[in-house]
Amino acid sequence: MARPRTVSDAAILAAAAHAVGQAGPANVTLAQIGDRVGLTAAALLRRFGSKDGLLLAVARDAVEAVPARLAAARSAERPVAALIDILVAMAGTVRNATEFANHLAFLLTDLSAPEFQQITRRYAAAVETVISAVLQAAIEAGELNPERVEQTTAEMIHATYNGALITWGMAGHDGSPAEHVRRHLLHITRPLLDSPR
Repeated sequence: MARPRTVSDAAILAAAAHAVGQAGPANVTLAQIGDRVGLTAAALLRRFGSKDGLLLAVARDAVEAVPARLAAARSAERPVAALIDILVAMAGTVRNATEFANHLAFLLTDLSAPEFQQITRRYAAAVETVISAVLQAAIEAGELNPERVEQTTAEMIHATYNGALITWGMAGHDGSPAEHVRRHLLHITRPLLDSPR
């Protein structure tokens, strides 16, 4: 009879994502991740097959978790304002330049390794689909002027979020990444509002 799992996959994936932020994808070890959740490296190997298997699971989890988090903005009184708050909160999980560099290194892995690349494309498509749905909800709520929302607006918002994080890192880390993201998202969405807010 199989022993029950005392630590959920969700807890392991959260610990792995945090460990990657601190050590980087190349340097993080299964032992470091296991220490965070009270499991041995051997136990993680049995569950995920390898370190790459665990990192792939982290990437796959984001494909569902991030769009689901963004989708909560659809039911807000002001969906775009809520979407910005969620994206800013996500940016706020980057606490310093080292963590930013390590998350960026993980993204480079996502873009260069074929298995990761497929997941990253699914992630980008899912995020932009949800942003489009939030924009439609904002139009229905009277927050956005439908004549000002273009087919590429969701992609532009996604690009602005990622670009703001990159430029925050390039500009010497003046202020927090969350503040930098909010400033840029407000700048790009303000012209879309149905009336000044």
